[in-house]
Amino acid sequence: MPQRAPAAGQIVGKKAHDFCLTDQDGAQVQLSHVLKNASVLLVFYPSDFTIVCTRQLCNYRDNMQSFQDLGIQVLGISSNPRESHRQFADKYNFNFSLLSDPNHLIADQYDCRSVLMLGGVSRAVVIINQQGFVLYRYVEPTTLTHRKADQLLAVIRDLSANKLL
Repeated sequence: MPQRAPAAGQIVGKKAHDFCLTDQDGAQVQLSHVLKNASVLLVFYPSDFTIVCTRQLCNYRDNMQSFQDLGIQVLGISSNPRESHRQFADKYNFNFSLLSDPNHLIADQYDCRSVLMLGGVSRAVVIINQQGFVLYRYVEPTTLTHRKADQLLAVIRDLSANKLL
């Protein structure tokens, strides 16, 4: 039975699903390759250019150095096409990849669908260590809320202190 983790997320402890998706620049990003260099924070979000998604991703952008200092690479994932991601990243100067999951296959693998979103993708975060294990998962209860960078950084510090990252 999974335990509760800091910030009301779930400690999962199971192997992460590997995937390969296209980023805003047209490059193929494979999770297993990214994990060779850093642990990963997957950020599932409903759509580019929406108010809450923009606020959330800008908050992560503004705290990117703190994530990197803790050995974390951020990857945003939504169903938007590459060109939408390119425009979104350019407008807000995102310093991390936005990956296109057009059929919600990866969102399904990480159980990020929501009845509240009429089957669409919920806002969710997943922390995966370099060994490929999901250490933390949090799915927002509403579309209007999101984990702020300081909350996630506290979780990451706790995971690091417990030698899980």
